[in-house]
Amino acid sequence: MDILTLDNLLTLLILIFLQAVLGFDNLLYISIESKRVSEDKRAYVRKVGIVLAIVLRIVLLFALVSAIDSFQTPFWSHEGPWFSGVVNVHSVIVLLGGGFILYTAIKELVHMLTIKALDTEGDGAPKRSVGQAIFWIVVMNLVFSFDSILSAIALTEVFAIMAIAIIVSGVLMIVLADRVALFLQKNRLYEVLG
Repeated sequence: MDILTLDNLLTLLILIFLQAVLGFDNLLYISIESKRVSEDKRAYVRKVGIVLAIVLRIVLLFALVSAIDSFQTPFWSHEGPWFSGVVNVHSVIVLLGGGFILYTAIKELVHMLTIKALDTEGDGAPKRSVGQAIFWIVVMNLVFSFDSILSAIALTEVFAIMAIAIIVSGVLMIVLADRVALFLQKNRLYEVLG
């Protein structure tokens, strides 16, 4: 299939925009997580975490494209007077990912709003190793990736278009990561909102 058709180019632009919008929450999390390592390693952690997440996101995209039909097949259904519904692998992934994101957000808010954290402005926060910070950045990026990948699969069947959109949005994340981290450092309210 020719990638350079008008339809594919428009789809690519839409996917890049979608990936960038959905990737902004990733940047917020990456900025927060990178603050847990020593200051001289923060930019490195952000860049390596994003690059690894992009690679794993493409692997995840390939796996989901290959297995999308089996994810949509219901393995439990209920028809009753009060409610009816079906459960498939896709819905389980979305529920578990959403639960994990809610847990992480609540844990982060509790940590940020404790008196000790407010008094030290993050200086006394327990430090993580570079490897631990990169690991959590990659895990959270993969959790955040499911919605954008499933949206991409809904828009096109061309794997190359989806992969290019992921790579371009990843490069944009790398370019903006340090600026977002600096902005959040100066404007802590947005970190809490994020």
